[in-house]
Amino acid sequence: MIHNDPKFPFKKQVFTFLFLFTTYSTVQAQDRSAVILFEIKNKQAEPIRDSEIKIISSANNYTVPTNEKGIATLSVIPGQYVIEIRKNGMIGYSGKLSITQSETFTFSLTDKITSIEEVTITAKESKGLTSSSVISQRAMQHLQPSSFTDLLELLPGGRSGDPVLNQVNKISLRETGNPGNDYNTSAMGTTFLVDGAPLNSGANLQYTYDFLDKNNNGLKRRLNLTSGVDMRSVSTDQIEKVEIMRGIPSVIYGNLTSGIVKITNKSGYTHWKSRFKADGYSKLFAISKGFEDKKHGLKINTGIDYLHAKSDPRDQLENYKRITANFALIKEKQSSQGNFRWQTHLSYTGSLDGSKTDPDVDLSQLNSYEVNNHLLSLSNVFNYTKNEPSFYKSTEVQATINQRFDKIKQTKFIQLENATAFPLSRNDGEYDGYYPTAQYISDYSVDGKPLDIFVKMVNAFQWDFKTVKNEINTGFDWQLSKNWGQGQLFDIYKPIDPKATFRPRAYRDVPAYSTAALFLETISTADLGKHKLTLALGVRGNSMLNLPAHFNMNGKVYLDPRTNLQWDLPTFNLMNKKAQLALTLGYGKQSLFPDLNLLYPELIYKDVQQLNYFHSNPNYRKVNYKTMIYNPQNPEIEPATNEKFEARVDFSLGFHQLSVTVFKEKMHNAFRSMNEYAIYQYKKYDTSALNHDAITSPPDVNTLPYQSITENFMYSAQRNGSKIDKEGVEFQYSSNRIPIINTRFTVSGAWFRTQYGNSLPVYRRPDVLINGRPYPYLGLYNGMEPNSVNEILNTNLMMDTYIPKLDLIFSSSFQFSWYSSRKVEPMSGLPSHYVDQNGNIFPFNPDTARGTILERLIMVQNEDRYNATRRPLEANLNLKVTKSFRNKTVIVSMFANRLFSYYAPYNVNGFIINRKGAQDPYFGMEINFNL
Repeated sequence: MIHNDPKFPFKKQVFTFLFLFTTYSTVQAQDRSAVILFEIKNKQAEPIRDSEIKIISSANNYTVPTNEKGIATLSVIPGQYVIEIRKNGMIGYSGKLSITQSETFTFSLTDKITSIEEVTITAKESKGLTSSSVISQRAMQHLQPSSFTDLLELLPGGRSGDPVLNQVNKISLRETGNPGNDYNTSAMGTTFLVDGAPLNSGANLQYTYDFLDKNNNGLKRRLNLTSGVDMRSVSTDQIEKVEIMRGIPSVIYGNLTSGIVKITNKSGYTHWKSRFKADGYSKLFAISKGFEDKKHGLKINTGIDYLHAKSDPRDQLENYKRITANFALIKEKQSSQGNFRWQTHLSYTGSLDGSKTDPDVDLSQLNSYEVNNHLLSLSNVFNYTKNEPSFYKSTEVQATINQRFDKIKQTKFIQLENATAFPLSRNDGEYDGYYPTAQYISDYSVDGKPLDIFVKMVNAFQWDFKTVKNEINTGFDWQLSKNWGQGQLFDIYKPIDPKATFRPRAYRDVPAYSTAALFLETISTADLGKHKLTLALGVRGNSMLNLPAHFNMNGKVYLDPRTNLQWDLPTFNLMNKKAQLALTLGYGKQSLFPDLNLLYPELIYKDVQQLNYFHSNPNYRKVNYKTMIYNPQNPEIEPATNEKFEARVDFSLGFHQLSVTVFKEKMHNAFRSMNEYAIYQYKKYDTSALNHDAITSPPDVNTLPYQSITENFMYSAQRNGSKIDKEGVEFQYSSNRIPIINTRFTVSGAWFRTQYGNSLPVYRRPDVLINGRPYPYLGLYNGMEPNSVNEILNTNLMMDTYIPKLDLIFSSSFQFSWYSSRKVEPMSGLPSHYVDQNGNIFPFNPDTARGTILERLIMVQNEDRYNATRRPLEANLNLKVTKSFRNKTVIVSMFANRLFSYYAPYNVNGFIINRKGAQDPYFGMEINFNL
C-alpha cells in the first residue's frame, strides 16, 4: 500500500505567500471621484449586453459598454451630465443625470432596441482576447436540446446528430476522428464550470474489471473513466448562457488542455416557466421560477427537470434517466466603500443508466446492469468590488464542494465451459485454488464516493500610466479529491469474470488527490491615437501535492506561460457603414495533472497454475497456483501539456460580422495505457506417476516432481505516450437581417486536421505458441502503433427569419460535410530490441534473425491498411420553427433534422458504396409556458 507523504514544504510556502498577499490586498486608496454603476435591462427585466453608455458634461466625456450581465461601471467627477444609451447604434435612452456620490442607476430600454437584430439563434463568436463561442438562451430554446451534447452543433464545424444517450458523451473540441480511449486526454482536459464551480472530478474510479481487461460490452460504454464530464448529465434548462472557450484562456484557469465550458445559470426574476419536449428517443419535462427583491438585493432561482430516454423506442429494456434540481441565491449589498455580492448554488444531478437482457434471448432472465451516478454540489462565491478608484479593485473567493454517490450493479449468470479453477490468494506465494460449480450467479457492485473540494481566490488591481491602463489579476486555487467508496464488491468464489487478473480493493485506501496553483496576469490596454492595443501576459505555476516521494512530480512546479495580443485598427466608413477590423494573436501552454486512476492503478495479480489435478472424486481434486503481484504504478508520469498557437481576424461592417481563426495545437505527452513486461518463475508439477485409482487423498505438492520454468508476460501501465496534434481553420460570417423578409444569413464552418499517434516505443509479442507455451521473446518497436491523420471540412449555412408581428422564428440549416478522410501512416514491423525469458534486452538484427525463432518478431504489414480512405459530400437540411402566443406566454417549437439528405457514393477497392437512405429523418417538438 502506498501511503501519503507527510511533508509538504511547497504547500507551506504557498499559503504563507497567500496570507501575506491577502493582507496587502486590503490596502485601499482614496479619491474624490465617484463610482457609478449602470444596470441596463429590457422590459422583461433581462440584462442587455454590449450597450454603449455615454455621459457628457462641459468638462468631461465618458463612454463605457455593458458586460454580459448588462452592467457597466464608471469612475467620474461629480457634476451635471447628459446621458445617452445606445444599442446597435440606436438611441434607447437620453436624458439628464446628476451625480453627487457613488450610486447605482437602472435603466429599462424598449423592445425596439432588442427586437430584430438582437434575435440570435446561433452561437456568436466572441471578439475578446481568446477564441470562444457564446450560446444564448434564445439560441438554446430554438435548438431544443435534450442535453449539453446537442449544443456542440452550434460551434464552427459542428453538425447535428441523433442523441446517443445509452453511452457516455465525451466532448471533442477542434478535432476529428475516433481514435479510442488512449486519446481521452482531450476530453479529460476540457473544464466545465457552472457559475465558476468546476464539474470535473479527480477521484472518479468507477470501472469494472472487464473494463480494465479491455473487453467490450454494453456496460463499458456507460463508464466514464479519465474522459472528463459526461455531457448527458448536464441539463440545459437552467442555463442562461454558455461560453465555450477554445483558444488560449487566462491563467486564472488551469488543470486543462483543450478548452473551457463556462455555464452561467439563470439569475433574477423570471415567470414560472415549464417545458415539455418529445422526440423519437426521449421525453423531457422542466419547470423553473425566479424571484427578485430589489429593495433587499436578493435573487432566488430554482428549477427541476427530468429526462427519460431510450436508445431505441422499440427497446423497453435499455434506458437512461436524468433528474436535475437547482437552487440559487444571490445577495447584493452596496455601501459607500464598495459593493458586496454573495452567490450560493445548491444542485443535485442523478443519472440512471441501465439495461436488462431480452428474456427471449437470455433464458436465465437474470443478466442486468445499472450505472447510477448522483451528484450533490454546493458552491459559494463571495465578491467585493471597491467603489472608490484605487490600486486595489476587487476580490473574489469561491469555494465548491462536490460529493458524488456512484454505483455500478451487475448481475450475471455464469456458465463455465470446462473444469475451471479460481485463484484466491491476495499475497505473493504458492497457494491452493478453488473449483467452483459449473453454473453460478454472480452479483457484482462498485461503490464510489468521490469528494471534490475546490477553493479559488482572485484579486484584481488597476494601475494606469498615462494612456496605458493596466489590469492586474493574481491569486491561487487549490483542489482536494478523495474517493471514500468501498470499491469493488463481489464474492471471490463467484467472480463476474472468471478470467479476471485483479482482486477487490477499497477506494478509501487510495491516497487523496491534491493540486495547488498560483497565477499572475497583466492586461494592458493602450490607446495609440485611433489604434488600440491590448496585451495580456500571464504565468501560472501548478504543483501536485500529497505525492509519494519517489514520484517525479513530487515538489515540482510546472509553469504555464500564456499571452494574447489584440490590435484594434481605426474605424472607417465603407459603403456608408461603419467598419472595424481587429487582429488577435495568442500563444500558451496548458497542463493537466493525472487523476487518481492514473496515479494509483489496480495491482496486477499474475496467477499461474502449477498443478491442476481434476479427479472424478471431488475429495481428491487439487489445484495449486503461484501468485505474483505487480504494481503498474508509473512514478515517472508527468502532466499532459498542450501547446497552442492561434491567430484571428475579426471584421465588422455595420451588422455584418466575420471571424476567421487559424490554430495549431501540439500535445505529445498525453495519457495512455502501454505495455510493460515482467519476468516470473513457477513450477510445473508432474502427476503422471500417480495411480489415479488407488489414491486416497489429494496429491501433496511437496512430494511431486516438478520442472522450473521462467517466462515473461506483458501488462498495462499508464504513461505519457499519446500524441495529439491539431490544426485547422474556423470561420463564421453573419449578415444583418435583410429588410422586408427579416432574414439573417449565417455561414460557419471549419477545416480540422488531427494526427493521432504514439510518441514512445511499445512492447509486442507475436500471437503464437511454441510447444504449447507462449512465444518466449518480446519485441520493442518504434512506430508500431498506428499513426493516423484525419481531416474534415464542414460548413453550415443557416437562414433564420424573425417575424415580429407573428413572433415567429423560422430557420433552415444546410449542413455540408464536403469530405472526411483518414490515412494510417506506414508502420515498421522491425523491432529495435528484443527481450528474452530472463529479462535481458538485446539489439535486434534482422539479418541474423532470418531462419531462427527470432524471425517471428518481424511483423509483416498489410499494405492495404495504409490506403487512405476518403468519404465525399454529405449534405443535410434541418428545419426548426419557434412560435409564441399570447405575448410569449406559450411558445411552441418543432424541429426536423435531415428532412432532406444526400450522401455521395464513393469507391472502396473497386466497390461502389451507395449510402442512399443511410440516415432517417429525426423529428421532435416541445411546448413552453411562461406564466
